[in-house]
Amino acid sequence: MARSAPRSPEPGRVVGPGFHARVHERVRQVPPGWVTSYGDVAAALGARSVARHVGFALAALPAGSDVPWHRVVTARGTVAALGSSVARTQARRLRAEGVRVAPNGRVQEFSRRRWLFLDGTSPGQW
Repeated sequence: MARSAPRSPEPGRVVGPGFHARVHERVRQVPPGWVTSYGDVAAALGARSVARHVGFALAALPAGSDVPWHRVVTARGTVAALGSSVARTQARRLRAEGVRVAPNGRVQEFSRRRWLFLDGTSPGQW
């Protein structure tokens, strides 16, 4: 039996085949010293409502991946999974890039450090 080619997402559907790759490509666009939110990445992909799926796509990254997952924080500007080893790693990596992270996991001056993807295709900041 012949295998069929992977299907592309249905019109208007954001999550589907290739979603993780699209998330990873967007996150790679965030430069060192900047952060974005799961919702910002989701909005850049066409649907802010899939922010949780952005998190799933980043959590599925293999160890040693070149995707800078640590630059993606919550909408409140905090590192994910507070109190976990992942949160400590994320805060350490952000600090190494010059991002100030408070002991409570909040990115200092989040609104000034926030990278937005203007018009859904071009990276930019406000």
